[in-house]
Amino acid sequence: MNYPGWTRNFGLRQNPFKDTLDTELFYRTRQHEEALVKIRIGIDDCHALILLTGRSGTGKTLLSQLVIRGLDPARFVPVFVPVYPGMGKGMLLAGILAETDRPDAGRLTHERLHLLQEAAVHRHAAGQRLVIIIDEAHFLKADALHILRTLSNLETEQEKLVTVLLIAENSLARRLSSPSYASLRGRITFAVNLAPLSRAETEQFIKFRLLKCGGPPGLLADEAYDAVHRLSGGVPREINRLLYNGFLEALSGNQQIISAALIETAGRKHGIPHGQTQQTAAQTAE
Repeated sequence: MNYPGWTRNFGLRQNPFKDTLDTELFYRTRQHEEALVKIRIGIDDCHALILLTGRSGTGKTLLSQLVIRGLDPARFVPVFVPVYPGMGKGMLLAGILAETDRPDAGRLTHERLHLLQEAAVHRHAAGQRLVIIIDEAHFLKADALHILRTLSNLETEQEKLVTVLLIAENSLARRLSSPSYASLRGRITFAVNLAPLSRAETEQFIKFRLLKCGGPPGLLADEAYDAVHRLSGGVPREINRLLYNGFLEALSGNQQIISAALIETAGRKHGIPHGQTQQTAAQTAE
């Protein structure tokens, strides 16, 4: 069996802590499973707007990929739109249209809305519904957020023609609490929030990834799990970053076991100060 790179030194088939959207390495906590079930039910029940929020790095985008993979292609047409900072309504609609069977974006907002309605009606006639996944939605400008209210009005007498899943950091939920967004807020059927992992979930997350990559038992000392959770705040992306650098520290020091001291060193070297317990706890509660 081929063991590429540094992973060979620890008996691993591949890097368990890579920062990629690898659904095979996705550890489903109870809250992730519940979020996935609720979103799938919301899509099946033809809800127009669903909101998924959470801190950066809690697995929102990866969860959206599982949503897409679970959609029945005979019934649903997924449209994934990544948002960039300051994206307005024109480019949002153009981005959606580019992934439909009406790719001609038009020039004016009403033209783009008309084309999108045509695409939705066309799919409905074929027994399908558009599911629009808008990632990093907290970057949308006000006019783009307000145009979502118009999208929620695309419907027949029986059901909505489009389901929009908004994926965003917690800041969007706070932003939508403003009175100026009351109408849009009222169109959101339900919101799902992903919180950081608990101490027990952090340990299981790490063990799951190591197991999936062929890791032998005992690669981490028991106290290392405490250090990882404290420094990462239970955020999966930060857990991966800490452990990746912890393994590199072990490699450079010719050590086979990842100790709490190695995790502390990795944290100091990569922007997480030693003993940042209070700040991390406050961020976790955000």
